[in-house]
Amino acid sequence: MTRRLRLAVAIAAALTGIAIGFALQNWMFDNGPPTSVISAQVGGPFRLRDHEGREVTEADYRGKVQLYFFGYTNCPDICPMGLARIAEVMDALGADAAKVKPIFISVDPQRDTPAVMKSYVEHFYPGMAGLTGTAEQIAAVAKAFRVYYKVHGDPATNPNYLVDHSGFIYVMNRDGGFVGTFSPESANDAAVKLIRRAL
Repeated sequence: MTRRLRLAVAIAAALTGIAIGFALQNWMFDNGPPTSVISAQVGGPFRLRDHEGREVTEADYRGKVQLYFFGYTNCPDICPMGLARIAEVMDALGADAAKVKPIFISVDPQRDTPAVMKSYVEHFYPGMAGLTGTAEQIAAVAKAFRVYYKVHGDPATNPNYLVDHSGFIYVMNRDGGFVGTFSPESANDAAVKLIRRAL
């Protein structure tokens, strides 16, 4: 095999890998999981505290379709946008909104106490749950949902630190199984269609 042919084969293999990666990403994050294997890899057990100060687990939300969004109350952009999108989607669901539970989980437990979460989530949607917990509990639930987050700066010296985080809104069915995701930029009708698949 000539050097030029080897290079062409290597490029073709790399492009194939990239194409497969994009296809899997689209299946998982736009159109729902392609197999039950991926469903089992997103979500799972957690133990947190809600905005009323009560200890809750994932089992407390079974029986309803769940919309999970991870962020923090001091977030300057994507969190207000994401929560506003959830509120719009809930309104667009009409009577079916009673079968859906929106849930906001903080990735900034140091600042986001239950009291802080209560005033924040009620500003966006009255039926939304705001969950927080210890740093270890938040790390565990973020890992279960494949959520990325990272604190920038030293919270001890900078009270206005920022937290980078992923911005997907996760749709889980009545049994807690992964259905798909939509983003804060998604059109309401596309998000509603995805949620109705889980009803």
